[in-house]
Amino acid sequence: MSKVCRDLRIYLRLLHVMGIVCWHFDSDHCQLMATSGSERYAVVYAGCILVSTTASFIFALLQPNRFHIAIYNQTGNFYEAVIFRSTCLVLFLVYVILYVRRHRYRDLVQHILRLNRRCVSSCTDQQFLHNIILYGMLTILCFGNYLHGYTRAGLATLPLALCMLVYIYAFLVLCLLLMFFVSLKQVMAAGLIHHNQQLCQGDLTSGLRGRQQILQVCGGELNECFGLLMLPIVALVLLMAPSGPFFLISTVLEGKFRPDECLIMLLTSSTWDTPWMIMLVLMLRTNGISEEANKTAKILTKVPRTGTGLDRMIEKFLLKNLRQQPILTAYGFFALDKSTLFKLFTAIFTYMVILVQFKEMENSTKSINKF
Repeated sequence: MSKVCRDLRIYLRLLHVMGIVCWHFDSDHCQLMATSGSERYAVVYAGCILVSTTASFIFALLQPNRFHIAIYNQTGNFYEAVIFRSTCLVLFLVYVILYVRRHRYRDLVQHILRLNRRCVSSCTDQQFLHNIILYGMLTILCFGNYLHGYTRAGLATLPLALCMLVYIYAFLVLCLLLMFFVSLKQVMAAGLIHHNQQLCQGDLTSGLRGRQQILQVCGGELNECFGLLMLPIVALVLLMAPSGPFFLISTVLEGKFRPDECLIMLLTSSTWDTPWMIMLVLMLRTNGISEEANKTAKILTKVPRTGTGLDRMIEKFLLKNLRQQPILTAYGFFALDKSTLFKLFTAIFTYMVILVQFKEMENSTKSINKF
């Protein structure tokens, strides 16, 4: 087995441990197989997650005072409650989607793994391993931020343990799905590189046919399966993004911590949502599919004309296919590429301004009541 296949197995094993993809990988036939034992494991694991997330959601809904942070303002506590409940809800939805459509996901991943094996020489082998290393480092940073931040904020023991469990597990699951999606996109981009090389070598029939098959999978199954998953994940990250800066403004900058704690809390608040944002930006910036698909036009324009049916085939292909952009979307709501980054940061800044306005209204109301 090649490095790439080994690295992709790392993703499959991690996803299997978390009950997301419970398949056995047959390396000889490059096939994903579901056994009765794996099906039972998937059912039991998904059931445990659904029960746990539902119980956490109900507990937070019925006992909101247990999650109250004394050093935080009312706006901040309400915002934290919304984030916690939304995280439980997103985990619930993701596991339901993955279990209900598990056979469809298996067929898609199996197809892409076979493409990866055919085009392995065109892949950047180290990319997949680097993604996993980045994922592990950001998980450690996320764990440290949550543990230190909630402990210093004075959160009680039970809600502290519950927040740590929900948030860290959500990061492990959701960001692993983001990394897996990035890796699958990189495999498909490598496949397009392979077929573009075939075009450069004069094998037009195989190159164009292979390119078209990849773009059909990209605009079809890949978009349908992972686009639906990306919608709640991106929405959750967008909701979480202002929490660190808002806590910084509401507590650290207002002098609610001792001088010796200010620097470390400043660092913790500044990097609070950094792991989530790095994962999201990486997913949106990985856009090799569109880049390689657009290179086909440049390659075909350099093919010498022979006055045969080959010329008509090239012209027909250029007219029909080159305007079809292989854009991946979050179930049609927004594009999953670099063009969405500016919109996301604009939305985060807008939410931040709204939260600050609510905080100022709260402070004004307290001042009036005191007067």
